[in-house]
Amino acid sequence: GLRVAPWLVVRSDDMADVTGVVAGVVDGIGLPVFIKPAELGSSVGVSKATTEAEVKEGLELAFRHGSKVIVEEAIRGREIEVGVLDGPRASMPGEIVIETDWYDYDAKYRDETSRFEAPARLNGAQTARVRSLAAEAFTALECRGLARVDFLFEEGGRGFLLNEVNTMPGFTPISGFPKMWQASGMTYPELCDELVRAALGAG
Repeated sequence: GLRVAPWLVVRSDDMADVTGVVAGVVDGIGLPVFIKPAELGSSVGVSKATTEAEVKEGLELAFRHGSKVIVEEAIRGREIEVGVLDGPRASMPGEIVIETDWYDYDAKYRDETSRFEAPARLNGAQTARVRSLAAEAFTALECRGLARVDFLFEEGGRGFLLNEVNTMPGFTPISGFPKMWQASGMTYPELCDELVRAALGAG
């Protein structure tokens, strides 16, 4: 029952008819699309395709990283994240603000074209809604311990679309997950203690 972007799965065996696959993407979703290896993160092997030729190139790139690829509609929206702990308890949301066309590997790790803001610039109703959706996603996937739930937010459109659930998010002091909990009133050491206690209790 969680809203996501229109999508389809392509498997390596399907590529025997690459023309048919490309046609299926264009007919089923339209352009532009994002093409992603199902097994990886950090935007590795991900590409944005705006033409049929780019769809074919994107599929070939993604299949270098696994045998299952996800193709989904390219959503033009704000990137909103929520940290979730057992309970589930949802943090104040954060937002990735980017200066490039999309949040690729370089924007994440190599240059200074993105920044993370916590709390996100949302009104009270929007904040409550995205926190509730994050908790629902955590529960639906039977997550434990911690997760970071990522959304694309279409203001004036479809609202919050679930993008992914990261079950082992970055956890340095400058990562988004602890920053969102700090914005919620929990310090980095307190968050570490919380997770250690949860792990010991699970044992």
